[in-house]
Amino acid sequence: MNLIQRIKQGASKVTEKAQSSVEIGKLNGHITDIEREMEIEFAKMGKLFYEGYRLRDMSVAEGQMIELSRNCIKLQEKIDDLRSRIAELKNERLCPCGHVVALEANFCPHCGRKLEAPSAARRSSQQPPVAAASVQVQHVPIEEEDEDQYYGAEELTEAEKELAMRSAQSQRSGYTEAVHEEDMLLPEEYNGSVDNQPTDAERERRHADELERERERQLELDRRIRDWKNSEHGHDEEAAGNEQDGVRDMVKCQICRADLPKGSMWCPRCGSEQI
Repeated sequence: MNLIQRIKQGASKVTEKAQSSVEIGKLNGHITDIEREMEIEFAKMGKLFYEGYRLRDMSVAEGQMIELSRNCIKLQEKIDDLRSRIAELKNERLCPCGHVVALEANFCPHCGRKLEAPSAARRSSQQPPVAAASVQVQHVPIEEEDEDQYYGAEELTEAEKELAMRSAQSQRSGYTEAVHEEDMLLPEEYNGSVDNQPTDAERERRHADELERERERQLELDRRIRDWKNSEHGHDEEAAGNEQDGVRDMVKCQICRADLPKGSMWCPRCGSEQI
């Protein structure tokens, strides 16, 4: 049963690969057709420019050239969509700079751009746009503080009005005293934050650690330059043979030590620039 299951799985994988190859061929054919359409649009734009230059009047050709340029932009967007579909079928991704990178890469090794995770990009493309919730803001008018704001003010006597005004003033004075007490606590908090700052010894230790790391990095860089100079003249023929055989040299990232093709300017894993 296990053998039969393996045979079925192998057959299904072969079928999927064949379907992917056929689909990739169709998409490449569509890209070729669109590129031919763009060449026709470019030829029309060149002819319009020549006619305007010959007549010494570019105002007539300007509107038509703008329309043709917009058509070329739309065709280029279609080509980008088809190339992204081809990259998905090959388990790869297309960077906005135009280069194809591995599916698990976090950064483009050619331009150093940070790439979005495939699952997050797929979720963002599949989620429908959510309408913004309408927020109703209710403006409450602020009434002036006068003696008429108290309930039944017109029915109160002069003594009652004076008593109400005194109670309101006492409440406001209590609030201001509480605010002053809170303000008085600020210097203590500030002193506490100052006490929590690192001491001179700790700062010196951190500075020494940074200098040590920088020294190690410089030594590593010098070692790499020395090895490169030593092997520059001895491995030219070997490198040429490897290129003819289709073998690509791999090097280690200077930061995360991940394998990446020789000549990459940025690491596809951590995004650090390679010196």
